[in-house]
Amino acid sequence: MNGFSVFMFIFGFLLYAAGIYIYTGHNSELLIWKGYNKNATKEELKVVGKWVIIVGTIPILLGILGLMSIISV
Repeated sequence: MNGFSVFMFIFGFLLYAAGIYIYTGHNSELLIWKGYNKNATKEELKVVGKWVIIVGTIPILLGILGLMSIISV
C-alpha cells in the first residue's frame, strides 16, 4: 500500500502541475491535445487547465488517504 500511495501522490502532483501550466495559458508542444486544437484561446486553456487541476487532486487525495491508513495501522 505504501508504493501505491507514493505513486498516486507523484502522479497527482504531476497532473496538478500540468494543469497549472495549462491554466496559465501555455499552449506548447508538450501538450498531447495541441494537435487537435492548435489555436486554443486563453479562455479554452483556462477551462482545460481547471479540469486537469481538478482531476489531479483526486490521485493526491488517494495518496494522502493511503499514507494515513498506513500510519493508523
